[in-house]
This record gives sequence, structure tokens and C-alpha cells, in this order.
Amino acid sequence: MIIGIGTDIIKISRIEKAKRELGDMFLDKIFTEKEKAYCEEHKSASCYAARFAAKEAVAKALGLGFEKELSWKNVEIINNQKGKPFVSFSGKITDKTKNYSCHISLSHCTDYATATSIIELKCF
Repeated sequence: MIIGIGTDIIKISRIEKAKRELGDMFLDKIFTEKEKAYCEEHKSASCYAARFAAKEAVAKALGLGFEKELSWKNVEIINNQKGKPFVSFSGKITDKTKNYSCHISLSHCTDYATATSIIELKCF
């Protein structure tokens, strides 16, 4: 059973500007250490932008907003060995999401990054 669907799109230049102007303060607020390591390894603002969009898409699929019920760093977008992105939850949101499966798809081009998330109830 699908619980929610979320999608988000962001201009990559917006992330580049935040990274340039706010540096680590911005990155440390939004991204986990694993996410930052992955994006720095790929040396691409589009990597950060896609993860930003993914976190927004997940929040929309859950029907929650950031700062009140959900922390940016409690939604981690990481990749498996084959490069497929997946979502890992941590902190207080894990109680709400323990019976959910979260699917995520990321994409980007020169100017934009986008993500779509589907949350479904796990089959037992």
C-alpha cells in the first residue's frame, strides 16, 4: 500500500551559491558525513542538489516538514555498491518509518536536479 509520493526539483546553481556563500555551515546543516563524502568524491554540485531534492521529496511523501517533525540529517541518501540510491532514516523519525519502505529516484542535467520518492507500507 502506498503511503505517499513526493517529488522535488531544484536549480543546481542554488546549491552552488549556498555552498559558496555559506560553505560548511550549509553543508553541515543539510547533509550527513556519508553524503558529503560521496558528493566530494564526485566533485559535483549536482550531486548535492540531487540529494537536497531527494530529502525534500521524502519529506513530501511522508507528509512532514523539516525543522518541526523531521531533521535534514535524519533522511540520508546513500548509494549501494551498484550506485542505486536508497534512503536511510535515523533519529526520532525511525519510529514513524519502521514499517515503511522508501523508494527514491534521482536525476540531474546541466541546470536542474530532481528526485521522486514513494513511501509504501512494508509487506509482512
